[in-house]
Amino acid sequence: MARFNIVMQGSNIRTDQGSIGLSTVALIDSHARILLDTGHFGTRRYLLNSLKKLGISPSDIDIVIVSHAHWDHSLNLDLFQKATIVINAKEFDFIHRVDENNWATPRIIASLLDSMKIRKTVGDQDIFDDVRVIETPGHSVGHQAVLIKTDEGPVLFTQDAIPTLRSYHRGIPDYVTTNEQEARRSVVKLKEVNPSIYYPGHDRPFRISDGTPRYVGHSSLGVIIRRETEENLRIVMGTEDPEKPEMI
Repeated sequence: MARFNIVMQGSNIRTDQGSIGLSTVALIDSHARILLDTGHFGTRRYLLNSLKKLGISPSDIDIVIVSHAHWDHSLNLDLFQKATIVINAKEFDFIHRVDENNWATPRIIASLLDSMKIRKTVGDQDIFDDVRVIETPGHSVGHQAVLIKTDEGPVLFTQDAIPTLRSYHRGIPDYVTTNEQEARRSVVKLKEVNPSIYYPGHDRPFRISDGTPRYVGHSSLGVIIRRETEENLRIVMGTEDPEKPEMI
């Protein structure tokens, strides 16, 4: 059975000047060492430090599964030159003809992938007996989610087919779609998988309990403001269990 660690926790925090693009990155140990997505340049140091804490260097990664080629999920691909890149065939073809108006998919990704070892997937496909990609178009042309079998049950990395718990409720990805009908069908498809736990692309993990989605665990994010004086102002935003009503 596969095992996994969360290397970077996705977040849905945005600003009025753009997205900070914090996407979920996972390390999967199966018959090979697999990284799911890579994040972007702004998260590069955090990615490398998180891997280092797990005793992993980029050269130790055998396979990188690209859920899709949007900038926040793929710009650190160049770190993994020894890895085989697993990408949906439709996504691979699309990024080689993307135009300059597509702000979500940098054309540089096509050039980068052309210099790497590529394995194209078609439809739903087993990577190993305990790791399976699930074609889930709509957010992008060739988006793919990843289902792994673990000792605790099936775990589903929905990535941006269901990027947030809100998307699970709404039945459509937040932010971006290339085809709304396909995107809605992909959400239904992933719900039918009925895993023990969902890991979305830009939110905390959640599971379905008595028909109701509930977050698993907590998360925190520090916002650092560099002041003119020799100090940083750090603001930490996080979640915690609610306090019980106080009896007086």
